[in-house]
Amino acid sequence: MNKKRISVIDLGTNTFNLLVAEWSEGEHPTILHRSKYPTKIGKGGINQNKITEEAIQRAIDAFNEMDRISAEFNTSEKIAFATSAIRSASNGNEFVQLIEEKYNVSVEIISGDREAELIYSGTKNAVELSHEAVAILDIGGGSNEIIIANNEKIFWKKSYPLGMTRLLEKFTPSDPMSKSDIAQVEDYLKEQLVDLFEALDLHNVKTLIGSSGSFDTFKQILLADGLQVNGLPESQFEIKLKDFFRLHQIFLASSLEERKAMKGMDPVRVELMVIASIFINHLVKEAGFSKLYQSSYALKEGALFELIEKNTNQAAVAVESKK
Repeated sequence: MNKKRISVIDLGTNTFNLLVAEWSEGEHPTILHRSKYPTKIGKGGINQNKITEEAIQRAIDAFNEMDRISAEFNTSEKIAFATSAIRSASNGNEFVQLIEEKYNVSVEIISGDREAELIYSGTKNAVELSHEAVAILDIGGGSNEIIIANNEKIFWKKSYPLGMTRLLEKFTPSDPMSKSDIAQVEDYLKEQLVDLFEALDLHNVKTLIGSSGSFDTFKQILLADGLQVNGLPESQFEIKLKDFFRLHQIFLASSLEERKAMKGMDPVRVELMVIASIFINHLVKEAGFSKLYQSSYALKEGALFELIEKNTNQAAVAVESKK
């Protein structure tokens, strides 16, 4: 049976993420490799809608490495998805063209809605969803996608230009953050997220599932702190609310240097973790969530599962047409 290998790349605002997978028709994919690169493509220009020369150089350095790894695994296809910082940049198309030509990779600049759909596809393959509606949150550097869905469909989705790099560059808080800095961010979020809380209330949502970076960091810190792994599939992790609130208070009081020294802290998240924690805390408190989970799958896994499904359907149609 023919095995296919593919590289899926998520061109995020803070990190570029590479996933190399192998699959055969009718089989679940095997993840062969995962890596991430701190490109910080939005740094210094995100609120001016520009990718700086320094950021482009960091992106090229990351692509050199991802290209080498893809060649090592002998992948037959490379697909990439450009998100908030690139789609909103005046030189975003120019950047994508440079990458496509230099590295022979197909890059799709995706809308916030498309991003939300891919995140849902990834999350529902990681977390056991039921008929009950849940909220899925992906915290990015440029945007945050929030989806209300169950195991069958999406009820509501929206992409907010409230990513952590955007918020950090908008508010430039002190280190550690002062009470007035925190209040300022919370007031802004309250003002921006009115329609979200109306939707959560309408669908009676009590569970929040977080995918990607900030939630991964919460999990890593809790495990490094000696918390036992709960009896769930490896792709999902329950963050007890008492543990979340405890860590949230630690983040609020911490300086950059103190966060760097935290066991389990992702170096890429050091600058952004406090503001991400404020965002999650605001959602949990305002919506009254009673359960909080981390999903190990996000956009790139969603793109992989979507591609497999498409190939499977095409193969089925081809077989049917031969009958």
